[in-house]
Amino acid sequence: MAAPVRDREALQRLNFLFQAAHWVLPHSPALARFYCSTQRGAARRLVLRMAPSVKRLMCRRCCSLLLPGAGGCLRVRGGGQPRVVLRCRSCGRHRRYLCERELRPLRQDTPTGSTPPDATPA
Repeated sequence: MAAPVRDREALQRLNFLFQAAHWVLPHSPALARFYCSTQRGAARRLVLRMAPSVKRLMCRRCCSLLLPGAGGCLRVRGGGQPRVVLRCRSCGRHRRYLCERELRPLRQDTPTGSTPPDATPA
C-alpha cells in the first residue's frame, strides 16, 4: 500500500491554479500569469516541489505559460545535439531542452525482383 501523501490539500490547490491558468489563458493572459505566479509563490512558501512537466510550461522570469501559439514560441533546432527552444512572447526569455537523438538503424530497401540476403530461394 502506498504511503499517504503529505500536504494533499496544498497539492490540490497548486493543481487547481495550474488548470485555471490553462483555462483562462485564451481569454486573459494577465490573469493566467497571476495564477501561475500565485502557484509558484505557494509552492515556495510551503516548500513543495513542482513537477518538472509543470515547471517546463512556466516562464521563470514573468510566470506566463509557455504553450506554443498562446504564450510561447516553439522551435526545434538541429546542428549537433537536437534541442527544443521555447521563447516566451511576453518577456522574450529562451528555454532550451535537449532531445534524445533516435539511433534506429536505417531501413534497407531491397531492389525489386531481388531477394534479401538472409532469405533463401524456394
